[in-house]
Amino acid sequence: SRVPILIDQGEADEFLREQLKPEHFQAACKAFDHPLTLRLQPDYDHSYYFIASFIGEHIKHHAETLNSQ
Repeated sequence: SRVPILIDQGEADEFLREQLKPEHFQAACKAFDHPLTLRLQPDYDHSYYFIASFIGEHIKHHAETLNSQ
């Protein structure tokens, strides 16, 4: 089974358009029918505050995913 991927990305991240390009990863997942949840978060950048805001949801996602394997 394919392990679902969860990505949160700040829309105000200074690296978004030139370096990170999450749409490329999204296209690759789609091409291989790999489950992906890509959430673009408005008003967030690449800071600790961004990470701290969503880390709980990611820990929950990983725990649920690992427990279902």
